[in-house]
Parts: sequence; C-alpha cells; structure tokens
Amino acid sequence: MSLHLAFLTVGDPNRLTGGYLYHREVFRRWRAQGHRIDEIVLGPADVAGQLAAALLAGERFTVERYDALLVDALARAVVAPWLEHWRAQRPLIALIHELPAVAGASDPRERDWEQALLRADALVAVSDDGAATLIVRGADPARVFVASGGCDRLLACLPEGIPREPLVIAVGQWIPRKNQARLAWAWGQAAAQGWRLELIGETEADPAYAAEVWQAVRACPAPVIVRGPLNDAELAHLYARASVFALPSRFEGYGLVFAEALACGLPVIAGAVGPVPALVGGGGLLVPPDDEQALAVALRAITTDPTLRARLSIAAQRRAATLPRWDDTAQRLLQAVQWACGR
Repeated sequence: MSLHLAFLTVGDPNRLTGGYLYHREVFRRWRAQGHRIDEIVLGPADVAGQLAAALLAGERFTVERYDALLVDALARAVVAPWLEHWRAQRPLIALIHELPAVAGASDPRERDWEQALLRADALVAVSDDGAATLIVRGADPARVFVASGGCDRLLACLPEGIPREPLVIAVGQWIPRKNQARLAWAWGQAAAQGWRLELIGETEADPAYAAEVWQAVRACPAPVIVRGPLNDAELAHLYARASVFALPSRFEGYGLVFAEALACGLPVIAGAVGPVPALVGGGGLLVPPDDEQALAVALRAITTDPTLRARLSIAAQRRAATLPRWDDTAQRLLQAVQWACGR
C-alpha cells in the first residue's frame, strides 16, 4: 500500500551535507515505489530561527492529509510545541541523525526538546551507536530502529582507469566537530614530498571556525587546496584520483563520507569516536581526534608506505562490501514507518 507522508525539516534541503543527502536518496527511492512525500521546511536550521518560526509551524500543513509524519531531529526546536498534538492524530516517526545535545549543542533547552522527540511512536537512528545513545537517554528500545546511510551513491559515476595521485582528501562542512583545522596543522608536520591535501565541503557554515581553518591552511608549509562543495560527478572523480581519505571528526552520527571513501577503495584516517571505528573496520587508521601528534604520525605512515596503503585499500573495499546500499537504507526506514502506522 502506498503512503502519503509529511517530512518536517529545517534549513536548505539542497545543501550537500550528510543529512540532506540521506533524505534525498531515500525519498527518491520511495517516490519510485509510488509513495508520496511532501518535504515541509518549517524554518531555518539555527535555533533562533526555529524558535521564531515555532508559533506558526502547526499552521504550515494539515495533519489529516497524511498517513504519518516523519520529523527530522534537526528541527527539534520548531516542532517541540506541536509534537504531542500531531502524535495524537497521526503516527509520528523521528529520524535522528544525531542528538544535538550529544553532538555538542549547548542550549540549556536541548534536553527538553530531545525528550519530546524521544516520545515519538518510532525513532530511527542512523547507526547502532546512535540507537544505543537513544536508549540510554530514555527511548523505549522496542521503538528504536536503525537505518544507516548507503555507501554506493558515487559508484555509478566513478571513472575507471585513472591513476591514483599523491593526494589526501577530506570531505565535510567546516564546523568544529569535523576538525579540519587540526587536520591542516597535522598535515604541516606530516606531509611527504610531493603530496597535497584537498579540503572539500562548505566553508561558511560556521564563520568563526572557518577563520580557524583558514589560519591553519595559510600557515601550513605543505600544499593544501580548498575546493568547496562538489557535485557527485566532481566528487567521484576526486575519489578516483585520491590515495587517502582523512577526517579526524570529534563526533559523527554515522559518517557517510567514510562509507563512500571505503566503497571507492580509499584507506581512511578517522577519529576514534562514536560509530566511526565500527564503520571503518580494518579499512583505515583511527586516532584520538584532538591528538595532533597521533594524527601526524598516521598521515606520515600512510603517505610514505605504499604497502600499507595497498593493504588498507583492499580492506576498505572488503569492508564496503558489507555496508548498506541506499536501497537497503530506504527499505529499513520504510519498515520503521510502516511499523508505526501498523500500531
């Protein structure tokens, strides 16, 4: 039976960041199966903007039109006053890429907004680690599902026959928890002759942190190239040319970029945090994200030892073979929605 769903979110759904990419990949598959999904943007992503939009959020759509409501946890502040009202009328499913309070948000109201989400009819985390966090923070385990993102988005446009270059890439928006400034400082200590680092992703999500990254980039004695966001074809071409993927994140809800790097055969250097060790498996090197010396040692080892790179590349591809594809993700999330509707 086809479903008519409302997806409630905030911000710009066209951004090339993990959460928004996840939504686009899943909804494209649901629509191909005959389901109707109305994406309703209730306000901007920042908390102040959400609070300003909260009063009118309940008037932005008619609940009775839908079989169920799927709520993006990023919209926690704007939806908080309405969740119980909506849940009394339709099944409510919370899609939680991360809990902002766990990811580092400091607003004292975060825990109240979080608790409102945890009362949803079903909660979908994007990793086993995320699911365990929901349960620890009070969610009913029987209502918690896991739908990790796919690793195969770029494979269709991955060029063949391109030689690997002495290139380390990092993909992620410039925000403190992605830790690009630390990566640039470590690169200045570790870069082997002829190698370069390229940073891909939004640079202005956090202007204060962007200033830190630019400072590290400009002070780095080794080559660092800043590319900004890339489309799928451009990014796939870069994955095909690169030899290493490095991003010492301080926090990840899942880590789509690591999954995609593994699928493209890239050895990974990552922060040993949250779901990342389980995701990367034997396909990379893990370091404490704020240990600059350990990060420099890992970068030096992987860029100067071709045997190590080759071994980790093979392990990366083997690990990727066990990871979900986007078809799997869409089906798992749909099962959670159907379960909530069945109740």
